[in-house]
Amino acid sequence: MISSNTSLYCVIGNPIKHSKSPLIHNYIFRKLNIDAVYLAFEIKDLKAFFTFVRDTNVKGISITIPHKVESIKYIDEVEPIIEKIKAINTVKNKNGKLIGYNTDIVGVIKAFETNGTKSLKGKTSLILGSGGVARAVIWALVEMGTESITIAGRTPEKLEELKNEVIPQFKNIETISLSKVSEIIKNTDVIANCTPVGMTPNTEESPIDTNLINENHIVFDTVYTPKETKLIKDSKQVGAKTILGIDMFIFQALEQDKIWLETEEVFVYKGDIENILQGA
Repeated sequence: MISSNTSLYCVIGNPIKHSKSPLIHNYIFRKLNIDAVYLAFEIKDLKAFFTFVRDTNVKGISITIPHKVESIKYIDEVEPIIEKIKAINTVKNKNGKLIGYNTDIVGVIKAFETNGTKSLKGKTSLILGSGGVARAVIWALVEMGTESITIAGRTPEKLEELKNEVIPQFKNIETISLSKVSEIIKNTDVIANCTPVGMTPNTEESPIDTNLINENHIVFDTVYTPKETKLIKDSKQVGAKTILGIDMFIFQALEQDKIWLETEEVFVYKGDIENILQGA
């Protein structure tokens, strides 16, 4: 039962009604007998929200589109990797100090590993999008050993900004317009959709022409509602290896609980959570 002693955790985004984060975190709280509740907030004014966080002692926050980059300015401290990727998706309130993390990187790596891809050494990667999710995916693929990265997007200024942030640590990176993807995709090994294109309710949309995909591609979609996007479905039909956004989503969420609750025990519930989300 919720009481005045119940700790508050939440996810913020805009839109946010599609989020399945409350299902995961509230389940973990129940399994570990934690007196806490996790809610979803659609936030437009980040400054006002973080004032609320400090005033009410919100214990932990998940951050999703479009707030992963801008939220950094309201945080007291960040883990070292944030200096590279310039995006956070997790905040822990530790005795009044707000500390920022990015668990998306762990989520991506574990999603690839559990689907049989433990290394990307010698492989080329194509990132679709240049927002907060793209930043985390880029660094995950770098950690997995990708040989080169091409970022495709619609806004040249954002693409160049992201490219220049990455170059000090990883120099083999280029940018192109989304309209030019067809020119390079044949020689690309990994395709990662880091845009919201294909998300419910626009489930018949794809960020690229899926006729360009073949059986040699590894296709990863960060969108997890629906579980299988048009991009994933069409990729499966031609025999490409596919990695679902729901796997990344679950692993990054459990990594958040590990940070907030300071326990590795949360990972034993991965199978249970998959079943819960399937029925949601």
